Amino acid sequence: MAQQRDELFSALVDNQHPLDDHWLEDLKSDPQVQERWQRYHLIGDAMRGDLPGEMAFDITSKVAAALAEEPAILAPQAVAKPKGVQGFWRPVAQLAIAASVALVAIVGVQQYSTQDDLPQPSSPVLSTLPAIGTAAPVSLEAAGPRAGQQQGRLVQAEQQRRVNAYLQDHAQQLRLQDDENGEDNEANPQ
Repeated sequence: MAQQRDELFSALVDNQHPLDDHWLEDLKSDPQVQERWQRYHLIGDAMRGDLPGEMAFDITSKVAAALAEEPAILAPQAVAKPKGVQGFWRPVAQLAIAASVALVAIVGVQQYSTQDDLPQPSSPVLSTLPAIGTAAPVSLEAAGPRAGQQQGRLVQAEQQRRVNAYLQDHAQQLRLQDDENGEDNEANPQ
């Protein structure tokens, strides 16, 4: 029944069926039929390519009606949580994370800080893990002043070698530049 009514309505819009009094009364009195009539004519104009350049759509009444029908949404009340056990574990967890990060940093520095070209002292200077099971006080002077002095001498010797190489290279560049300037002066006397 509804399909026949839709087909008849479409035929009325396309001027394939005469507009009788029944349809005319519906069109005058029912706003839904009026909107449908406008939509069908708009669809027909679009299919024929007869749409105007600008079209005005007034959707404010529909939006206002939809907002009026929308139920009010209330936010739930905030419930205070007891701080008993949760308040205690938060600082403990933060301390555990900090201790883990510190442990990873110490182990990483110990593993990757060894240098192959420098001689290693026979006894470790800093020991973070006790050898027997109890921690003994650690002193920076455990390896003696010789280890630090020897390492300092090696660093100074390397620096001196680099400076000498730079000075020799600079002197060679000056000689080459003087030779080029001398050849240019002989070729172009003024």
